[in-house]
Amino acid sequence: MTRYCIVGAGAIGSTIGGYLSRAGEDITLIDTWADHVNTMVSNGLTVTAVEEQFTTPIKALHLGNANTIKEKFDVIFISVKSYDTIWATHFALNYLRPEGFLVSAQNGINDDIIGNISGFGRIVGCVVTLGAGLYNPGNVEHTSVGNRLAFTIGEPHGIITTRAKNLAKALEAVGTTNTTTNLWGQRWAKLAVNCMANPMCALTGITSSESRSNPEVADKGIRIGREVVMTAKQLGIQVEAINNIPADSYERSTHPEVLEEIKSELAAGAGGSGAGLPSMLQDVKKNRRTEIEYLNGYTSRKAQEVGVETPLCNSITELIRKVERKELDPDINNLKLLDGPG
Repeated sequence: MTRYCIVGAGAIGSTIGGYLSRAGEDITLIDTWADHVNTMVSNGLTVTAVEEQFTTPIKALHLGNANTIKEKFDVIFISVKSYDTIWATHFALNYLRPEGFLVSAQNGINDDIIGNISGFGRIVGCVVTLGAGLYNPGNVEHTSVGNRLAFTIGEPHGIITTRAKNLAKALEAVGTTNTTTNLWGQRWAKLAVNCMANPMCALTGITSSESRSNPEVADKGIRIGREVVMTAKQLGIQVEAINNIPADSYERSTHPEVLEEIKSELAAGAGGSGAGLPSMLQDVKKNRRTEIEYLNGYTSRKAQEVGVETPLCNSITELIRKVERKELDPDINNLKLLDGPG
């Protein structure tokens, strides 16, 4: 049996772990939140989804007790915040079998960071598109609705390998999973989604669904999406569909009729986002550091390398820094502070 481990039992890591455990997989969760780990050890992990709730026994360890691991793992998911990727990768490699591989199940584009440490032959990409929240120890909320795509699996080199197909098959226990020959295009599409929704919600305090249905928020979000697409294009990346809308539509969103068409499509699909809070707003509410530097900040830095202007990414990155410093509270009126061509 394949031995799985998840380093980082936050909302996404716990959701993956809960469903894999229920499916009978050999899975161990490792985290630094003692109450969460202790609750899982004592009572199991409860997953509360839109359609169901279940509790499953699960192996969980505090990071400080990892030295008790006796048998190494075949697959280790890196599911920590992007700013913790480097130490988590070095840590995980101590417990990975020689033929095993690491999987980035994170926001942001961290495959290069992980691959430069582990070797690119030891990573498989996992683009996560399910929604989840973790507010109480031992109880994770899976907020995606219906058959929404949960994961897209791909190799950095673009070949669909046996290990990628096997991983995708296992993750079907969690949600709908596809494989791709264009991992980088999928990564940048997910980056666009994150850059559009996460900081907008952290800035305004609204839900993921509302970020798509509120016309003013969606308008700003689409313009951010365009900056991401234009940056990726200059980097030679063919971006896949963003929220099921072709990337080139975002590129053409400076035309009013295209902008309105995208807004309509986003609003129509808002229900599929569920009523959950995106991870950045969850972080703000928990007084945690956000991943803004790995989302819009990352886009701005990459754009500068290739000569693309990103006024909205630049502006919202600075505004979220102010939210982190408690100079701003999330409020819908903060939208007027967001600069950029309108």
